[in-house]
Amino acid sequence: MVEAKNIAVLVFSVGNLALHENALGSWCDYQHYDSFRQFKKQFRHTKPALIVAGIGSDKDEALCKEATLFVRNGLANQDSRIVILRDPNFGLDEIHWMESLQVNACLSAEPEKQTINITTLKREIDTFQYIDNHRRQHDAETEMLMCITKFSRSNESLTNLLQMFSNSLSALCYASCVFHIKILNDSEGEIEFCESNAFDIKRELNIALGLPKISHYLKNALDEKLPQINLLSEDIDLATIENKLLEKVGSYLTFPIIVYNKPLYLLVYFIPESEMDKVSMKQINVISKASEQLTVLLERRQAESSLKKQYTRLKSTLVELKTTKQALQHQEKMASIGQMAAGIAHEINNPLSYVMSNFSSMDDYLDSILQLQELQAEFLSSIEQGQDNKVAQLKNNISKFSEEENIAFVLEDIRAVISDSHSGLKRVRDIITDLKSFTYSQSTELEVCDLVKVVEDTLKVLSYDLEGTIEIDSTLNELPKFMAHNGLMQQVFINLIKNAAQALSEAGTVNAKISIFTETKEQSIRIVVRDNGPGIPIDAQQKVFEPFFTTKTVGEGTGLGLSVTFNIIKKLGGVISLNSKEGEFTEFVIVFPIET
Repeated sequence: MVEAKNIAVLVFSVGNLALHENALGSWCDYQHYDSFRQFKKQFRHTKPALIVAGIGSDKDEALCKEATLFVRNGLANQDSRIVILRDPNFGLDEIHWMESLQVNACLSAEPEKQTINITTLKREIDTFQYIDNHRRQHDAETEMLMCITKFSRSNESLTNLLQMFSNSLSALCYASCVFHIKILNDSEGEIEFCESNAFDIKRELNIALGLPKISHYLKNALDEKLPQINLLSEDIDLATIENKLLEKVGSYLTFPIIVYNKPLYLLVYFIPESEMDKVSMKQINVISKASEQLTVLLERRQAESSLKKQYTRLKSTLVELKTTKQALQHQEKMASIGQMAAGIAHEINNPLSYVMSNFSSMDDYLDSILQLQELQAEFLSSIEQGQDNKVAQLKNNISKFSEEENIAFVLEDIRAVISDSHSGLKRVRDIITDLKSFTYSQSTELEVCDLVKVVEDTLKVLSYDLEGTIEIDSTLNELPKFMAHNGLMQQVFINLIKNAAQALSEAGTVNAKISIFTETKEQSIRIVVRDNGPGIPIDAQQKVFEPFFTTKTVGEGTGLGLSVTFNIIKKLGGVISLNSKEGEFTEFVIVFPIET
């Protein structure tokens, strides 16, 4: 077995052992196999640089052919070198072996050609090493570039990611020692991570580099913000470190990690003298490109981190705003409920008051009827007992009582009182029915909506607020039924009509009037709520649907009514718009498309 730097070179001999001993002499150690099974088992455990196939008979040729096909076709190995060493007395189709079986050379085992054969074999080993080194370099480049992409996907810390990156970069430049200097300020740093073949050399590195002060030969990479490969300066004494590494350092690579012009780390790689010739301009170019990509990804990573923090703060702020909005909505809802309760109380109080009054009259009527009934019962009893004198007296008493109590009027008025009381209680029942249609579940599932009925029910609920002060002109043309939500639509009309009524009242508009108009136009349902009030200033018209915007004085409104209305209409698939002219009118137009 021949050992090359960083690569094990194995020489396998398949076939006639005497051929190899005569032709190769003792220039190298090799393992001999004359069994294909043994050869295949060993080959799977390692990748040999060179296979020498000795052929001196038909049996040798068959065995070597089987081994060659296994390597080239079975394992798809094109890197290992295969050389045929034939007996001079055995005829062999060398062209077939080289072209079809892809062997690299065919040699004759003549003793006088030993020197040429050994030279050829060494050249094949050098070729394998070149190919293997090239492949290793390609794998190292790929690994390093793949490692960079992990920066954009991984959630690991920057320290761990840099260590992963260092491993791939170390393989690319054949470094024997790697360490990371964390930049503390413009002129100082400390070693945060160190990896080498030697045991614990961090202390020696601190002394040799003069840390924590960053030396000029290290600071140069930070100033230029680019990776640099330099020969070892004479003023850098690494003797102690080289003794621990068991090899002499010839050059070093400095790789700065800079994010948004701020240096974070300086990665340093010591390259042995024996490996310096392997670091070419190709590797340097790859390292430079890796630096550019790494900088971009690190800056993006930091930007994403900042955005996440901002997102968290904004989310917290939005939660607070949502809580505040819900509180204000609840406050406005409670205010609306209070206002509605006052109206409802007024509506119910009117019929209840005359029902109660009727009960007072009925109580008096009942007393009179009961007294009359007692006289009549006594009259009937006297007739049965044959008390004629008492019967005549009771008859006179009944007639007198009927005349004094005006029983005929009482009997007639009782029907009117009952009828009025029935009408009053029916009115209370109707009010409660209206309220039941107004109170709706929190579910927003769509249902068949009759807008005309919704408007009528809304006007009933608001009749107390509008009675006697504002004229309501409703032109409710028959509309096709469509899918919406009755409760939500009633809330929309409550908000729009209440807003109009408040604007008219505050402005003291003479002949105040609210018009509600519905129509079907161009495959859509159109609803207009218009008032002849003071109008809305132009600069405020663009803001009326914004949450918390209000033209009322502080404490008079929350500015959520129209915002809620806008969101409800949008949720139901409609559009609401505003038209207004100062001093003349304000109208809100709601449009719902009709599905065909």
